[in-house]
Amino acid sequence: MLEGYNCTIFAYGQTGCGKTHTMMGDPNDPPERGIIPNCFAHIFGVIDENSRTEVAETKYLVRCSYLEIYKEDVFDLLTEKKRGEQA
Repeated sequence: MLEGYNCTIFAYGQTGCGKTHTMMGDPNDPPERGIIPNCFAHIFGVIDENSRTEVAETKYLVRCSYLEIYKEDVFDLLTEKKRGEQA
């Protein structure tokens, strides 16, 4: 992923089985952080370290999507629009 490849993290399971906790955890408590906050800390930590040691011309682009698939519908969880609202 840090060499220019795409990455996907997919959490699948029954309602209430801990997907959200596994993905997010408690972002304010480092030992209890989930996959997403830990990934961001790692990615931006590497970028920060590389910006101190590599040629200043190196540019990075980090994009993130956070989607929910429920039945046959896909919802973007990074928008303020709630499930069921019209576009």
